[in-house]
Amino acid sequence: MNKILKRVLIIAGCVIGAVVVGAGGYVLYVVLSYNRIGNVKLDIDYHATKAKAVVGETYKALSYNIGFGAYSQDYTFFMDTGYDENGKETCGHYSTARSKEEVEFNTSGAIKTVADNAPDFVMFQEVDTKSTRSYKINQDSKIQEAFSSFDHVHCVNFHTAFLPYPLYDMHGSVNAGLTTLSNIKIQNADRKEYTVPTGLSKFFDLDRCFAVQEISVDNGKSLFIVNSHMSAYDEGGKVRTKQIEELNAFLKEKHDSGDYVVIGGDWNHDLLTNNPEFPQYTKENKPFGEKKKNPDWVNYYFDDKHKSPLTEGYSVVASDNVPTCRNNDIEWIPGKTYTCVVDGFIVSDNVTVVSHQNIQTKQGKKGLDGFAFADHDPTMLEFKLN
Repeated sequence: MNKILKRVLIIAGCVIGAVVVGAGGYVLYVVLSYNRIGNVKLDIDYHATKAKAVVGETYKALSYNIGFGAYSQDYTFFMDTGYDENGKETCGHYSTARSKEEVEFNTSGAIKTVADNAPDFVMFQEVDTKSTRSYKINQDSKIQEAFSSFDHVHCVNFHTAFLPYPLYDMHGSVNAGLTTLSNIKIQNADRKEYTVPTGLSKFFDLDRCFAVQEISVDNGKSLFIVNSHMSAYDEGGKVRTKQIEELNAFLKEKHDSGDYVVIGGDWNHDLLTNNPEFPQYTKENKPFGEKKKNPDWVNYYFDDKHKSPLTEGYSVVASDNVPTCRNNDIEWIPGKTYTCVVDGFIVSDNVTVVSHQNIQTKQGKKGLDGFAFADHDPTMLEFKLN
């Protein structure tokens, strides 16, 4: 073997060895940095002046997944796949927000949308505090500043090591969670964990949970305002089925105690198809005249017999005036982009629904209405305690 070939082989071996060691080191780094937060008490920032909720008074709750400020109307996400009109698979592109300015624009727009609707309770999902994907902008602080008269709770549900994929737009490290606001004093706040996948995906998925805020009522009972974000990208919906079982255990406990429950969130389930409140929507006759094949992440909340998976004493509150979620395999093109309703509320049977509607945001980056500041639009509930 001549000296040049020998040298080339040595260099190649060193490079391969370095890659193997580097990859192994990264895997070890991810595994060692992984931990589940579990069920813990949450810190409360106190600002609200009202001491108790009042039976018979009308309140407004709003839920909004703000998508870490990245989802401008022309943004697509690399993990979102879908199908075009001919059934051909499509896929999004980006992993991080395209600029710091877009994160600022979308975060400000989302906050203004919420403020304009003057809710008493707010449940935000996908709120970043210090993440590569959103240029380290602390969205939670911006929300807290904008609603300085509200009690505030932030609950972490995504904390990852540096994620080096996709290579062309690395997701990076993430710190994010659920932010809940109340203009009535919060007595206690707790984090309740959901089951998550057990395979390798657990190292890169959200640390799913729901955040429970307890508020005193003037009749001696408690009102539980809950912020929930269930799994997406769950093949067959098996993990989400387990998560519903875990939520049901909480719901049964509160039903037995006679307390009030209002849950808002992103359920990552189609809430309209097979819903007995909307008998016109079936798998063949989809909401919003949708003709495309469903993206693979879409699962149905109600089964083919129109039955809800909820425990006794609770109901789903959803609306069909406008969709609340767009798929991100392509940018937002009204009439072409797949849409559905995955955002809504669950209420106990001692809560009266006064009204409910989804809110279409206006004038996003492309100048279009709908999904102006995120891949979700907010949903709002007016209710009374009986």
